[in-house]
Amino acid sequence: MGFFDAFKNYWKETGNIYAKNFKRIVLTAPFWILAAALALSSTGVIRYFILTDVRNDQYMAEYWGEGSEVPFRQLSVFARSIESTGEYNIPLYLDNGTSIKKADIGTIRTSLQAIVDSAKGRSKDNGLADDGSPRGWTDCYSSFFNARIYDAALNHSSRDIVESDWKDVEIVAVGGDYRSFHPFIYMSGGFLPVECIDMDQIVLNDSIAWTIFGSYDVVGERVQLGGREFIVTGVVRERDSSIDREVGTNSPRAYIYYNAMEDIARNYNTDSSDSEDGLSSATHECAVLCYEAMLPELVKGVANSDIKSAVGYTENDPKYFVVSNTGRFNVLKVWDFNMPLGENSEKLREYRFPYWERASQTTMTHLFVDIIFVLAGALLLIIGIVTSVLRWHKKPLVIEDDSEEGEDDGKLLLEASSK
Repeated sequence: MGFFDAFKNYWKETGNIYAKNFKRIVLTAPFWILAAALALSSTGVIRYFILTDVRNDQYMAEYWGEGSEVPFRQLSVFARSIESTGEYNIPLYLDNGTSIKKADIGTIRTSLQAIVDSAKGRSKDNGLADDGSPRGWTDCYSSFFNARIYDAALNHSSRDIVESDWKDVEIVAVGGDYRSFHPFIYMSGGFLPVECIDMDQIVLNDSIAWTIFGSYDVVGERVQLGGREFIVTGVVRERDSSIDREVGTNSPRAYIYYNAMEDIARNYNTDSSDSEDGLSSATHECAVLCYEAMLPELVKGVANSDIKSAVGYTENDPKYFVVSNTGRFNVLKVWDFNMPLGENSEKLREYRFPYWERASQTTMTHLFVDIIFVLAGALLLIIGIVTSVLRWHKKPLVIEDDSEEGEDDGKLLLEASSK
């Protein structure tokens, strides 16, 4: 019996210890709730600022409008296309109202320039510039495709070009004032001039420059792409945040003129088989996947309507995806982008997005999680405040005492305080 009595006493004492600890935890619950609320809210807010701070390409309107009395708004239009089935997956024009081709850029510029001119009144500087570029605002357009390049110096060497000499890259074909929308860190040289004087110029990112040449100081070197030699005019470094790495921003990449892409398409995709729409891709022009504009905006929200009108966007049957980059990371827009859950993802499957837009959309998803953190923290804060008020309103004089006498007195006081 002695063993069973000892076991019984041990179990009773252990149970009393656990009961006391549980009571202490319950009595201190408001503190833990408030601590959790602070942790969730702080995490959400800090992450929100960190994630948006690295997306400086979404804030270029602030730089463009610096010193101007009129604020500017940065906007992007993403169009659809079909892929060439030739050697390169160059995006090709699908149809009017769904795709944008280079010839459409002039029409869009004319429409937007008329709107800008009407807003500022009559002026001798009205209308597009003599070279067809915008006046008082700016824009750019781009497409992208995958290709293989190698050091053109190998063409003049004594050895044959082997498979390992070829390097896979993403080619971004640009036109207009691309630099005003996409800031880079320049390792050497500069970016492609706005006016295309030499179509055979190329800009490499640091990844492919190091892979091919083992150096960033390679201005003047030549690479082979699409059956022609391009001269390197600059090496740039793109963003390297966790989200950028997730979407492949730091992958090997090169930038050429849009005209050069059209020339490659003519030379290498004339033997394409029938595409999904039943038309030979050889009959199609190259497609512009992304058109970007920096428009003055006297009345908030008007620029968004202006660009939709210029590209022929209709709310009832939207064939383009239009983004107002300026202010896209505010809480309401982030919530609207992600809710209802999954609905927007289905709409965007039909588009080929460039790396910078994929990074921004991924940022929007992460920001949505941060908003949930902050909302959860706010809810816990309310619960913590309420439980704290109730806790201290009925605060007992004594919680617990280790002595038997103290235990009895504590119980009496607890009972008295609850009456």
